[in-house]
Amino acid sequence: MDLLERITAFQPDTEQESVSKNRLISLIKQYQNQILDRNCPEGHITCSGLILSPDLQKTLMAYHLIYQSIGWTGGHADGDADLLGVAIREAREETSIQEIYPISGKILSIDILPVPAHEKHGRSVPAHLHYNITYGLIAPEHQAIADKPDENRNVQWIPTREISRLCTESHMIPIYEKIITRMKEIAAQKQAVLPEIVNPLSAWYQMHKRDLPWRKDTDPYHVWISEIMLQQTRVEAVKNYYARFLNTLPDVQALAACPEEILLKLWEGLGYYNRVRNMQKAARIIVAEYQGKFPVDYDKIRSLPGIGDYTAGAICSICFRMPTPAVDGNVLRVMARIQENFRNILDLKLKSELTAQLAKIYTPENSNVLTQSLMELGAMICIPNGTPLCESCPLTDLCMAHQNQSTSLLPVRIKKQKRRIEKKTVFILISQHPGQEHPEIAIQKRPDSGLLASLWELPNVENFLTPEEAVSQCSSWDVKPKELLKIIEKKHVFTHITWEMQGIFLFCEPAQQNHLTWADTNELKTKYSLPTAFRIFLEENLFQ
Repeated sequence: MDLLERITAFQPDTEQESVSKNRLISLIKQYQNQILDRNCPEGHITCSGLILSPDLQKTLMAYHLIYQSIGWTGGHADGDADLLGVAIREAREETSIQEIYPISGKILSIDILPVPAHEKHGRSVPAHLHYNITYGLIAPEHQAIADKPDENRNVQWIPTREISRLCTESHMIPIYEKIITRMKEIAAQKQAVLPEIVNPLSAWYQMHKRDLPWRKDTDPYHVWISEIMLQQTRVEAVKNYYARFLNTLPDVQALAACPEEILLKLWEGLGYYNRVRNMQKAARIIVAEYQGKFPVDYDKIRSLPGIGDYTAGAICSICFRMPTPAVDGNVLRVMARIQENFRNILDLKLKSELTAQLAKIYTPENSNVLTQSLMELGAMICIPNGTPLCESCPLTDLCMAHQNQSTSLLPVRIKKQKRRIEKKTVFILISQHPGQEHPEIAIQKRPDSGLLASLWELPNVENFLTPEEAVSQCSSWDVKPKELLKIIEKKHVFTHITWEMQGIFLFCEPAQQNHLTWADTNELKTKYSLPTAFRIFLEENLFQ
C-alpha cells in the first residue's frame, strides 16, 4: 500500500480521530510524500509505538526531555513510508531493546499532537505539529534497556495502571488508554478466531483435497512412512518412493526385518539417511514391544526413534482421532497469518504455544480432517515464498493478516546462520578388466558417525587438488591412473553445510586389492546406495 492507502484504511472510532484522519488525508493529497519530511510547512508525519509486555500489563516508557514527561517511543518518518518499520526502529533506538514485534500491522491511532518550541543539538526548533501514526508493539521484559541521552532518560517498565499518575501530559493519557484497550481487543481477537476456522476449513478440504496415495486410508504405518518421506521433499517426488517402499516393505514387520542395503537402496535420493535407519529401529521396537501394532498412545509413539512432535501429532490425530495437532512450517505459516502473529516462527516456545492453542479446537470428530486440512491449506493456498492465494482461501473473512493487508510481512522468520562451505575433491576412479561388460568405480564406506554416517561414497579429500596432486593422492591409495578424462564442478547443499566439489575422472589400471571397494556400474544402480552428493557425478558420461 502507498501512504494514502495506509491512512485511508484506518477506521476511526471517535470524532477527534475522524478529524485527524481527514486532515492528514488532505495534507497527503496536497504535499504527497513531502508530508513525511520535517520541512513540510504544515507539520509532518511521526510514528510512535506503545510498547506493552506480552501479558499486556506493563508498558515500557521513558522520560522525554522535550515534553518533560514520561511517554511512548517514536520519531520522525524522515521520508520513510514504511510507517510500521519506523515505529519499530524508533522503539529500538530509544530503549536499546531488540526483540520487539507489532501486535498487529494495523494503525491503532492517528492524532494531531502539538510540539512545543525547543532546542535540539544546539539548534532552536519552533513549535509545530506532528501527525502521529501509532502502532501497538510487544517486547518481552527480560531484555536489557538503556536511555538515549539526547532524547530521554529513565527508560523503564511501569504497570499500565500507573500511566495516569506518572504522565504529566494530560492530553496524552486518553490516547494511551485508548491504545491499550485496542491492543487488548486485538489479543482477544487472536484467541477467538481459531474456533471459527474449523467448519469452513473442513468443508473446503473435503471439496478440494488432493488425491494422494497416503490418504487412501488411516493405517498408522502408511501415515508414518509418508510423513517421514515428505520432510523436506516435494509431494510429487515422494509418490513413487512411497509406492516402491510399500511394495517392498508392506508392513512394520517387513521394515523391521529388511537388510540395511535394501533399505538404503529404497531410500536412495531422499537424503537424510538417518531417518530411514531410525524408522527401522522404531519398527523393531513396535514388533518386539507392541506385537507389531502401533501403540495407541501419543507419548509411546513420540518416544520411538525418529518420531518428533509433528509426526507423533500427525499419526495420533489422523489415525487415532486424538487432539494432537501436527505443527510444521506449513501450519505455522497459516497460524501466523490467521492470527497476524509477528513473532519469529522459528522460536520453539511460540511453536509450543500455537500447538496448545490448536489442541483446544480439536475434537474426536474433527481431528483427522483438521490436521490434514491445515497441512493442505499451507501447501496449496497459504503458500510460502510468494503471494498467498487469498481469493481461493476459505478463511479470507477470518484471517487477520488479510484484513490488515499484512500477509506479505508474515510469517516472520529470523534468518539462519549462513551455511558453512566445504571444498572437496571427489575422485571418480574408473577401471575395466579385459572382457568385462561393465566398468568398475571405486567406492568406500563413510565413518560410522557424523554426516552421511556409514553410507557409501566416492573417495574424496578436503580442498581442491591440481591434477598432479590428484595423481599423487591416488598413489597413496595404491591406485594407478592411466588417463585424466575430465574435471567437472558440482555443488550439494545440506542443512548447515554446502559442499563445493571438484570431480576428477581418472581411468585407472585394473583394480588392485586395497581399502577401496570396486563396484561395476550395474551394481551401483542395484546394490550400493550412494547419497545424491556423490551420485550426481555418476550421472555424467564417464568416458567423455
